[in-house]
Amino acid sequence: MTTQTATAEQPAAGINAFRPRILHTAYFVADIERSMKFYCNVLGMKELQRFDLGDGVQEVILGFPDSKGGGVILMWNTQRSTPYQHGDGYSRFVMLVSDLDATLAHLVANGTTISKQPTEVGALRYIMVKDPDGYTIEMMQMKRPA
Repeated sequence: MTTQTATAEQPAAGINAFRPRILHTAYFVADIERSMKFYCNVLGMKELQRFDLGDGVQEVILGFPDSKGGGVILMWNTQRSTPYQHGDGYSRFVMLVSDLDATLAHLVANGTTISKQPTEVGALRYIMVKDPDGYTIEMMQMKRPA
């Protein structure tokens, strides 16, 4: 079996012909009410749907009001008594914002832990923050041409 690397001239194989897009990032949280306050009140997301998956596992789907996709699925287990461990493979999810400085000011005013102050790399600026369970969220702004 041969593996082929995508290039500018030749798109990646796989399911690209079906125009995939990422819909949600999902992970377990310890306290759903605390997480909902952060994601809804601080970040401004809205609850879109809530499900009982059985065996004590619940999930809520959150999205931004004007977004046409992408969001977060928060899951929790009402029967679990031990804390969740962050997976070694989980890094962060990334959000695009139009004004990084105003976003940072809002997050600081709401007591959000800032784990990386504004950083510039090429055509973008970003910060990293922690949600109430310690998951990292990267907020990114594309720099406008001078």
